[in-house]
Amino acid sequence: MNKINIKVLGSGCPTCKTLYDKVSEVAKEIDSSLEVLYVDDITEIIKLGAMSSPVFAINDEIITAGAIPDKEEIKQAIQSYLS
Repeated sequence: MNKINIKVLGSGCPTCKTLYDKVSEVAKEIDSSLEVLYVDDITEIIKLGAMSSPVFAINDEIITAGAIPDKEEIKQAIQSYLS
């Protein structure tokens, strides 16, 4: 299995926390060794090129920004990086 870097970036708002919890839950369902980092550094968000938060990123590629994807979208995104 490939090692991937999963991040949720946001300002610490409730929406950002919700996305972090959702991504963490799905990641653990896929593989208990997967870790999800929560980054609240605005410069990191800007560095990725996101114009809104929260941001869901894998290997520093933006999957979604400014929205909370459903669990199936999260699962598909993570699995596509693991294969």
